Amino acid sequence: MNIKKRKLRLIGNSVVISVSKEFLAENNLNIGDTVFLDEDKLKDAITKKNNHDSKIDFLIDQSLQEYNETYQDLVDL
Repeated sequence: MNIKKRKLRLIGNSVVISVSKEFLAENNLNIGDTVFLDEDKLKDAITKKNNHDSKIDFLIDQSLQEYNETYQDLVDL
């Protein structure tokens, strides 16, 4: 699991979400490529951030990054 925080941005009449250069490289994508997006699967992949406590969010993100391999091992049990 590799959760990243992103902002939705309005550009013209479109709403845009960014992806990292690493994601593009790993998926053999280039700027300007046309891609297909399964919006039904995207519903499960995107969660709106609540502004309840950014410190908690920071600590969770830090934990996910630091212990991602351990969490994956637990899932695989």
